[in-house]
Amino acid sequence: MNLEKVYAHIDANVDSHIAKVQELLRQPSISAENRGIQECAQLLEKYFRELGCGTTEIARTDGNPVVYGEYDAGAKKTVIVYMMYDTQPVVGENWISSPLEANLVDIPPFGKCIVARGAINTKGPLRAFLNAMESIKAAGEELPVNLKFVAEGEEELGSVHLPQFVQRYKEKLEDADAVFFPGAAQDQKGTVRMSLGYKGIVYFELECSGKLWGKGPMEYDVHSSNKAWVDSPVWRMIHALSTMTSKDGNKILIDRWYENVKPPSKEDLQLVNKLAKTFDEETVKEMIKVERFIGNLHGKKLLLKYLYSTTLNVDGIWGGYTGPGTKTVLPYKVTVKMDVRLVPNQKPSEVLPRIRKHLDKMGYRDILVRQLEAGYSWAKTSVKEPLVQAAIGVYRSFGCKPEVSPHMGGSAPLYLFNRGPLYLPFVGGGLGHGGKAHSPNEYFVIEGNEKVGGLTACEKSYVAILDAYAKTEEKHRAARKQR
Repeated sequence: MNLEKVYAHIDANVDSHIAKVQELLRQPSISAENRGIQECAQLLEKYFRELGCGTTEIARTDGNPVVYGEYDAGAKKTVIVYMMYDTQPVVGENWISSPLEANLVDIPPFGKCIVARGAINTKGPLRAFLNAMESIKAAGEELPVNLKFVAEGEEELGSVHLPQFVQRYKEKLEDADAVFFPGAAQDQKGTVRMSLGYKGIVYFELECSGKLWGKGPMEYDVHSSNKAWVDSPVWRMIHALSTMTSKDGNKILIDRWYENVKPPSKEDLQLVNKLAKTFDEETVKEMIKVERFIGNLHGKKLLLKYLYSTTLNVDGIWGGYTGPGTKTVLPYKVTVKMDVRLVPNQKPSEVLPRIRKHLDKMGYRDILVRQLEAGYSWAKTSVKEPLVQAAIGVYRSFGCKPEVSPHMGGSAPLYLFNRGPLYLPFVGGGLGHGGKAHSPNEYFVIEGNEKVGGLTACEKSYVAILDAYAKTEEKHRAARKQR
């Protein structure tokens, strides 16, 4: 493939490419509210057809549909392109620009950025990848690999029904060689942060009520003066939560919690040792707005803490009155949303039974444990995989020295492709930068600067990664199952 011809087309058509990103972002797809999901799925199928996919389908599941497409380039290698088209809600947030207008906003030091819900997570990179593939064809070239698109609409809900899709479409997917997840891997300073895996996740609720407890208000909040002679479900929940961790909240005290936690492998430690030499913790602090890390850790110890710690996190607590002013009540019910991040070799199926057993042991049998999503497992890929090496080589060719991490602290459902029945290596990323995912003023850099790539650099990197991967030597597919 003539990369320079493709790059020239990308440069010459940046305005139309921006417009295409904006079109997708202006289509709502908020899964928690079931807002715009079907319409967004239809738009994606249209995009796949316009690219030239011989097969496109809005694949029904018991939840939101998966948009599937196949592009046959007659190539030796086939890549599954995992995408997510659903986004988080925006209600109650204050934005500098309407989250569904996808306007261009100047954000120093990056220049023009698109500000919108889904801008970086991940509808912006999704559309940028399609722009890149369309540019290959428009430049008179052919895609270097065959593509199988899998775009789900429930990632923000925990990918509840993606396992159903993968099982049903196993025969269509099993001839693939690898998985690519389009993203934008540069941080604020332009450093490429490349992760080779994800932690797993389980999300659930705890509920304590007077009705279930048999004490406190049974049906509704009552006047707070009644606290003198009526028990409080809220205080009961607070004391129950306090039994789960050490006083600082950083060590989980639930029996057998750390039983299956696997220490870093030799390859992991090699990557962490190398990463520790260049890791810029101050940039991370600035991005997430914190003053210090747990235990005031730094360097290698900080990285090991982040990568290999299983977590028990409180996402939100509510009960009673939380509005403006005062309203003195004794709440009849309190609810806590929580999530657990899983490291190798923890299993999602073990989490809630152990929490249930702990609450029972501590005398809180009445507290309800309610799972909110199926949860999913961790996933990892070796740095030695050809697709990973292709991506590293491309980053270097663009003047970026990637910082490679064994996995990241966040979660994505790549285990469905990485483990049985498919056993596929994967990598996510691409040049470019965005930020504030799940937050107000989420953005995707369009213009960029001398360090951070804009939209054109992002699209060019996608083209280059697939082209480089097509030229690599690949292990026979059967060898994957030996891992």
